[in-house]
Amino acid sequence: MRTLLSVLTLCFATTTAHAAPAEGELPGIDFPAGDTTARAGEWILSVNKLMYDKFAAAPSREGVIFYAYVVAEPGAKTTKFMSFGKEETVPNLLVIPLPKGGKAKAGDILLTWWQSGSGMTRAIVMSAKDPTKPVVRYIDIDYDNPAKGGKDRKTPIGQMEEQLRPDSFVKLDKPWQVGTTVACKTADGASWSIENVVRVAGDKALLTGFMGLLTARAKADCTPMPQRAAFKKGQKVMAKWVTSVKPATVTKVDAKIGRVWVTFDGMGKGELALAVGHVIDKL
Repeated sequence: MRTLLSVLTLCFATTTAHAAPAEGELPGIDFPAGDTTARAGEWILSVNKLMYDKFAAAPSREGVIFYAYVVAEPGAKTTKFMSFGKEETVPNLLVIPLPKGGKAKAGDILLTWWQSGSGMTRAIVMSAKDPTKPVVRYIDIDYDNPAKGGKDRKTPIGQMEEQLRPDSFVKLDKPWQVGTTVACKTADGASWSIENVVRVAGDKALLTGFMGLLTARAKADCTPMPQRAAFKKGQKVMAKWVTSVKPATVTKVDAKIGRVWVTFDGMGKGELALAVGHVIDKL
């Protein structure tokens, strides 16, 4: 006769097995599996196995960070890439292609990675004498980040310029494009948060937010954020504040570097330099 413990163990194991996601899907997230446009030998932004396993064990608590990899073998639902000499496989939902042949011009907003550091980021093109290898600033790094970089190793990394390698970026110029930002209503509808688009399928979007947490949201609950600094000094706006969006006033705009300085209403006179995509006229 089975003991109560063995029965409970069997039930738990069965439940766990049934809860496992289908190929190409993500645990704990209601979003359909999909194909990829990535091709062998191309750069992608994705999530390594160690990070994916942590996320899969606790999808509501563990976030992800997208790093740069080279595709080994794309598939209909999953893709293989090389990471530190090992082949890894992830669902296509976590594969962001950076197709070959990209060209840019000054002022363009690009999706790439911090190429002298690591991690997915948006960047603004400062110059493009060679449009296949533009010189950029990384706008998703805080403007006043105290860490130093650049050729002189003395420039704050949020203000440094760096030349991208060929075939390592994609231009962001459409609402809901992967890599752009959106403002989404919180569950209680009382406030908003800024999220990054990872995937879109029909009327749903797969997003990353604070600490890289993945969520599936209805597109109707979100508003695309402008990827341009089309604001004026003194203008009333809604701007990113840590994990939320708050009323603010524009104090300075530097469209060339993709930054908007604001003060938050009722929070003193301290200015904060925000990236384009983190400020909108109204919600």
